[in-house]
Amino acid sequence: MPIMPKIIRSSRLSMSIRINLMGEVIVRAPKFIPTFLIKKFILSKQNWIDASLKKVNIYHKKEKQYIEGEEFMYLGNKYIFQFIDTDKIFISDNKLFFPKILLFRAEKEIKNWYIRLAKDKITERLDHKAKEMGMQYKSILFSDTQSKWGTCWPDNALQFNWRLIMAPLMVLDYVVIHELAHTKEKNHSNKFWSIVSIYTPAWKQHRKWLNNNSYLLNY
Repeated sequence: MPIMPKIIRSSRLSMSIRINLMGEVIVRAPKFIPTFLIKKFILSKQNWIDASLKKVNIYHKKEKQYIEGEEFMYLGNKYIFQFIDTDKIFISDNKLFFPKILLFRAEKEIKNWYIRLAKDKITERLDHKAKEMGMQYKSILFSDTQSKWGTCWPDNALQFNWRLIMAPLMVLDYVVIHELAHTKEKNHSNKFWSIVSIYTPAWKQHRKWLNNNSYLLNY
């Protein structure tokens, strides 16, 4: 039986579809588009949905193991988990070195490590892109929401999913640029996308990467 997608309506002008970290199919659509057109759109994407869900299910069946040889993502690259006599987590030569003394709480330590890196890197990229684009934002928040990678609130406070630290830098930058563009254009109008296109011409490819690979951004 096909999985029933979650439909989110907003002031956007076009429809999009993606599968989140938990394997949930998310469809975003304009507020007033007829339901039958949304169903038609979903049906046209059914082969992609089926193939993507298969990949997600296979991935989640392989539960993350905190053992040597396991792979962890950072800025789009895979790093091999390896124990070492050290007091901190760090990456070098395609390896993620982890303190032996902290193995009993490895999952918690890896999560906190990712969050620290995300706060530093995303804030750095946000400030860089804000200056480049001539945009201003009120504040920056971090979350682990399953439905959105970024949010621009009405007061121009920006919120980002810290898991973006696992995605390629160009993809992370796309999300940053996307939310900064919303500080000027609150909808997904042609004017909004023209702003995005100036600063990341390949935004469609970056958005597609997130849609196809979000299940990999796991720890």
